Amino acid sequence: MHQRLDRQKLLFNSVLLGLLCLIIAFVLRYATKHMAPELINNVYGLLPVKEKFIGTATASLVIAVVFSEIANLLLSEKDAIKKAIKFNGNELELMLETSFSDEELLQFTLDNGKFYIGWVKELPVPNVSNYTRIIPAFSGYRNEKTKRLIFTTQYLSVYSEYLMEGRIMNISDIRSDLVIDISNLVSVGFFDMEMYKRFNKAPRKD
Repeated sequence: MHQRLDRQKLLFNSVLLGLLCLIIAFVLRYATKHMAPELINNVYGLLPVKEKFIGTATASLVIAVVFSEIANLLLSEKDAIKKAIKFNGNELELMLETSFSDEELLQFTLDNGKFYIGWVKELPVPNVSNYTRIIPAFSGYRNEKTKRLIFTTQYLSVYSEYLMEGRIMNISDIRSDLVIDISNLVSVGFFDMEMYKRFNKAPRKD
């Protein structure tokens, strides 16, 4: 249902943009016809198809391509994906974008009981990929009964050694990427170690 609505929204936006390009082409045709009518006749004579308004339709296509190229020059791929997530992303994609932009840790729990805590390494294109790539900081599994996190692997000390040795300049250069299948996720949430420790203090014994 969600994917169908996304496709309908994409189609609706495409139709609106197409209409905008067509309106611009009509305005340009009208202005050129009154200011330089011979130019309109010359261009029309070059077209292989002599149907009515074929020149206007062709001009709208050219305008759409030109606008797309200009937008690509002014807006980087990363910024474009951020904007797309902001307007069309679901709750998970918005959370992944926040982790990527603010370098915040996320905790991913999988349907096999394992969990990974890490930073999102690249922005997901909204509703396109079913995978996300992270730089792991911790990993382990959840206790079957209590569902508490059992930490088995800690990656940060190794990263620190690599930084001190000059083998990497920052954490984003690390090649220990982990690809997670979104369809295998049970839950995702922001992770703060200090807050986690406070919530999971050993119970007092009276």
